[in-house]
Amino acid sequence: MAAGALRKELGDESAQVDTSSAGTAAWEGQPATPEAVDVVAADGIDLAAHRSRRVSAAMLRAADLVLVMEKGQLGTVQGLGADPVHTHVLSEWPEPGEPGLPVSDPFGASREAYEECWRRIRRHVKRLVPSVREALRTRSM
Repeated sequence: MAAGALRKELGDESAQVDTSSAGTAAWEGQPATPEAVDVVAADGIDLAAHRSRRVSAAMLRAADLVLVMEKGQLGTVQGLGADPVHTHVLSEWPEPGEPGLPVSDPFGASREAYEECWRRIRRHVKRLVPSVREALRTRSM
């Protein structure tokens, strides 16, 4: 959901960014849940082709920026080799962020939980896109 939101918010500039999604506890090859597909479709994002994958050390080493949804995921991705300087919780980057508006994985929860998750993701992505655009201009992340 977050990768789709970032691509949509970047618009034409999304072609300059390799945006990908991976989970710390994902089952490989699973489609997005029907709730996720429906909720983001209302904003014109198609998750029909999405398949889950587990984050790997190689992915993290290749990344300029790693955004995790929950604080508990920071330690996991840093333990796999993510650069701590470029690894952040979505709600907290760029600083000061909005740590009082955390994003929780809605997997297995109600449609309303997916809708709230989506509202929060969109809010945080809109807030961080100026920093991503600036990094694209200066090629520094």
